Amino acid sequence: MAFIVNDRVKETTTTTGTGAVTLAGAVTGFETFGTGIGASNVTYYTIAHQTANEWEVGVGTLNAGSTTLTRTQIISSSNSDAAVSFAAGTKDIFCTLPASKVSVPQAEVYGSSSNPILINVTVAAKSAYHPYNGTGSSNGYLLNGMESPAFNFTGADASNRYYYKFDQSNSSNTGHPLLFYLEAAKTTAYTTNVTTSGTPGQAGAYTQILVDVNTPSVLYYQCSAHAYMGNFVKNTGSNFNGAVSVTGNLTTTGSATVGGDLTITGDDIVMTTNTAGHLLVADGNNYNPAAVSGDATLAGTGALTLANSGVTAASYTNTSLTVDAKGRLTAASSGTAGASAGFAIAMAVAL
Repeated sequence: MAFIVNDRVKETTTTTGTGAVTLAGAVTGFETFGTGIGASNVTYYTIAHQTANEWEVGVGTLNAGSTTLTRTQIISSSNSDAAVSFAAGTKDIFCTLPASKVSVPQAEVYGSSSNPILINVTVAAKSAYHPYNGTGSSNGYLLNGMESPAFNFTGADASNRYYYKFDQSNSSNTGHPLLFYLEAAKTTAYTTNVTTSGTPGQAGAYTQILVDVNTPSVLYYQCSAHAYMGNFVKNTGSNFNGAVSVTGNLTTTGSATVGGDLTITGDDIVMTTNTAGHLLVADGNNYNPAAVSGDATLAGTGALTLANSGVTAASYTNTSLTVDAKGRLTAASSGTAGASAGFAIAMAVAL
């Protein structure tokens, strides 16, 4: 079962009441729901009475034999947007695209595991409208008849994923498996929640992806055997696989983990939330605290530089060196603190 919208699908019906509609055959110049939508699939429909002022737009489910269409959801109708109890007479029933879907920016029907969003894939020679025309393969993918479009995935809920099914059963897909990558050049394959079935170009072949909050923000659909046949798709999740630039303030309510180097090129780092008053700096498996207010403890061989003004007192105790609360520097000999007047005078002059 999949959600499908197609052009030139129109039949007639004489069904009355509010129940499932029995399809009576295609109107001249159109095709049946069985041909254009497919058995057991879901689509948008319109029913319009040919002589009475009765009409209805909704979501319908075609039965396995493609003979009836169940009206599973009413979007709008002549009966105050409720199901219409159709009178006797001939009605037209056809596949449509509701205005409500167009009026909501980037509206997307939920694609569940049993009812995925279906994208029909074909392959044809690239034209000037292909983003990589003249680069890589001379062929490109067409998605639902559009030449390698850039589009959006939907799925920002980890528990209610959106399913997208790329149907590759058309014979033109032979030798062109569609997969996902983090780059257009296919340097890094993306396989999380991606499944494939069958052989491209044969009945039943498809690639399906489950999209949620952890799906990368940008993915590229490309042929695994040939270069630059596809394009990119964006996701609304929070997994950014490209550079992120923030022009305003960045505020986090939880922990922030940096996997590589952290470079600060602007103002100071100001920490106000750590109750211990410490900024923890990782050094391998060791964590050395540097106090925001209070003592400063340094580990390793780094140098400590103190300001030459505004320092009221500094206390550094070691077996060899002590600065007391009055700012006097004393040197110890063999662990015994002893004043060194000459050294203290030299330090005073230097300051």
